[in-house]
Amino acid sequence: MIELYLLEHLQAFSKYGTLSAAAEHLHIAQPSLSRSMQKLEGILNVTLFERQKNRITLNETGKLAAEYAKRILDQEAEMERHILTFDRSRHTLTIGSCAPGPLMELLPKTTGLFPNMTVSSAINTEDNLMSGLKSCDYSLIILPKAPDDKDLYCIKHCTEHLYLSITPFHPAASYQEVTFADMDGQNFIMYAHVGFWESIVHEKMPHSKFFKQDNLDAVGELTHFSDLPSFSSSITLKTMASRHDNRIHIPFSDAESCATYYLICKKQDQTKWNPLFKLL
Repeated sequence: MIELYLLEHLQAFSKYGTLSAAAEHLHIAQPSLSRSMQKLEGILNVTLFERQKNRITLNETGKLAAEYAKRILDQEAEMERHILTFDRSRHTLTIGSCAPGPLMELLPKTTGLFPNMTVSSAINTEDNLMSGLKSCDYSLIILPKAPDDKDLYCIKHCTEHLYLSITPFHPAASYQEVTFADMDGQNFIMYAHVGFWESIVHEKMPHSKFFKQDNLDAVGELTHFSDLPSFSSSITLKTMASRHDNRIHIPFSDAESCATYYLICKKQDQTKWNPLFKLL
């Protein structure tokens, strides 16, 4: 049986081209690497190298062996990652979302329903969320549309409407509603991790500048002491009471300012997360 370290040594030699460079990468002595290559040749009962004075290179058989070595090591790494991810999924509920708003409503419900599990969340792009769900990096994901995939289970979670947040002295303070075009060119304070909302406001207000803050509490502090506009939503106004302080919130009327969110899991995991789906 071929031990994995021998394949690792062969792959390193194939990649770096010399015994000295491969040994340095592997953090072993060059004679140890030479013995590994000789041992591998003995196990396979073939010659893998062309040996010349002060030089050793892979022959055609060696190149084929190196290709197999890389393939086996890649599969071993994939096996380890999948097993670790699967084991973690048994104890951890990881929710990926396209925006922070729906997490504000979902996470408190989730922690109450699954008290023995560690609940974590992340904001990511729609493509990464879908691939992450299929690779078990996420237990559940939230998207602004229902996916067309027969292997997934999907349920409507909530809706979110984007609002303009301004001081009572802003010129738009008397408006009942605004459009992105109305506000294009103004400077905004904005939370840096708003997911897909970021591309929408950049596209719809190309002449505006957005001063991003990594911390949501910092956004609240800055808007409290600043005259600059910011953003709020139907969800943040409901879950964060401080957002009402010294600010007027006016809904955007554009179609793109309203999102419907869907909670999604693999169909094979539907029973596992049914308590959460029933609550929604």
